[in-house]
Amino acid sequence: MKDLITVRDVSFRYETDGPYRVKNVNITIPSGEWLSIVGHNGSGKSTLAKLLNGLLVPDEGTITVGERRTDQEEHLWEIRQQVGMVFQNPDNQFVGTTVRDDVAFGLENNGVPREEMIRRIEEALVKVQMTGFEDKEPHQLSGGQKQRVAIAGVLAQKPSVIILDEATSMLDPIGRKEVHNTIRELNEKDGITVLSITHDLEEAIQSDRMIVMNQGEMVAEGEPRKVFQNTALLLEAGLELPFSMKVQEMLTEKGIQLSNPTLTKTELVDALWNYQQNK
Repeated sequence: MKDLITVRDVSFRYETDGPYRVKNVNITIPSGEWLSIVGHNGSGKSTLAKLLNGLLVPDEGTITVGERRTDQEEHLWEIRQQVGMVFQNPDNQFVGTTVRDDVAFGLENNGVPREEMIRRIEEALVKVQMTGFEDKEPHQLSGGQKQRVAIAGVLAQKPSVIILDEATSMLDPIGRKEVHNTIRELNEKDGITVLSITHDLEEAIQSDRMIVMNQGEMVAEGEPRKVFQNTALLLEAGLELPFSMKVQEMLTEKGIQLSNPTLTKTELVDALWNYQQNK
């Protein structure tokens, strides 16, 4: 896969004499990957997200999107079109009085011709399964539906990358599942690169690769199943283990040793079934 984003020796702080919020970070993100960046509040993960699409500029090091550097102002417009962001609170993202108006907002600002705009709006709403809601007012939607419309607004810009900055943290379980399913389809079927910024390890399990941030630094990187083997590191980074891993640890303390680490509830049930059958 072709490298889409390259982060080299990047450090950033909000104040000249303040602490580094991101420190000596190196990441290469290939096209089509689903990458989760996890960490507790204040770990630097959201700051890193803003650095990746040029909302912030590194104090040290470079970030390249395609062949454009984020510290070169003449490239910022193209970079922000290529790297779209969906933020935490869906209510703060709505600017239109209807779903159609909201998805159209960015297209209008970019001067997209009307016929092309209509086509893109329809196409984006189909991809997030929100057709039939075009004339709905935002306050009539559920939290999950609002985030899917926010994703549609980003998709209409034809980005290569979607960054979800804690985009599911304010949703109920149903809304969270709706957004996860939407992102999975966009990644698997449309080949869109996904960066999920989250403190939810159950969300990170679904990704191709994960990075753990702690105090602005990368402390672990790899496939989720491999990273999750180091529970001490995850706890030290201030993260809460997924439900299935918590249960497995409790079972181990009771003398019930399951054969493999269980990252999901389904794996936990299967492991318990196999344990019972082999007794």
